[in-house]
Amino acid sequence: MARIRFCASCGARLPLKAPSRRRYCDDACRAQAYRDRQRSDRIMRVAMMLADAEWNGDTGIIRLLTCPECGRITFAGGGRRQDAIYCSGRCRSRSWRRRAARRARREA
Repeated sequence: MARIRFCASCGARLPLKAPSRRRYCDDACRAQAYRDRQRSDRIMRVAMMLADAEWNGDTGIIRLLTCPECGRITFAGGGRRQDAIYCSGRCRSRSWRRRAARRARREA
């Protein structure tokens, strides 16, 4: 009697005749699982860098890894752009509005 197995990515049932080493139902699920692993590894590396910077008191790295608008940790590259500065679109917009208001006050 064959054991019922499921895809490690989407949870769909694998064919009964599938080889015992098969973990994913198709190439799309395999690729998605790879991207998820890469994203979680990247987030973990950033978190470790931030913890190390806080331990050593390296304010430059802390400034690079935190959102300049709200102070939350920015996981650039974790499902986001590699060069992300702000933690969200909300903070990016808030910062732009603040800069625009500053420019308007200078020009007035």
